Amino acid sequence: MDLVVVILRLIHIVCGVFWAGTLMFVAIFLEPSVRAAGPNGASVMKGLLDRGYLTVMPVVAGLTILSGIDLMRRASGGFAGAWFASRLGLTLTIGAVAALIAFIIGVGVMRPAVLRVGRLLGAANDVSDASTKESYMKQVAALRRRTMLAGRWVAAFLAVSVVTMAVARYLG
Repeated sequence: MDLVVVILRLIHIVCGVFWAGTLMFVAIFLEPSVRAAGPNGASVMKGLLDRGYLTVMPVVAGLTILSGIDLMRRASGGFAGAWFASRLGLTLTIGAVAALIAFIIGVGVMRPAVLRVGRLLGAANDVSDASTKESYMKQVAALRRRTMLAGRWVAAFLAVSVVTMAVARYLG
């Protein structure tokens, strides 16, 4: 038994389940519920941010990806091309690429948009001019739409990743 592989698999599976499950929950249940709650939904999102959601998720995703890369290196014999041409290798590669795309969208699109929404809402609360406040709120609405769409894409790519990881060993 290779203890390092066991630890890498634990990290990869536990963090991957948390990452994918959380994003799917957010995209399918939480975001639509928060949107339906109107202004009251903002307090739920603030609670998530206050608890470090935007810090924890990239770390968990990063641990998933890094452990997956090392597991893939070990399984492929040092990234040997023949392994990637096999059904197992191809299937795992599709899942890995899907996870990387999800990570890029999450960190590059979702996270900055959510942070900007928080700043804009804070600025909107600090102004008394109605037209300035309305301008801020229009920006917030556009960023929320971007976040919603990005979240759905992230959840979809993570679903692809989960499915490929779950079936890969049976295809090889």
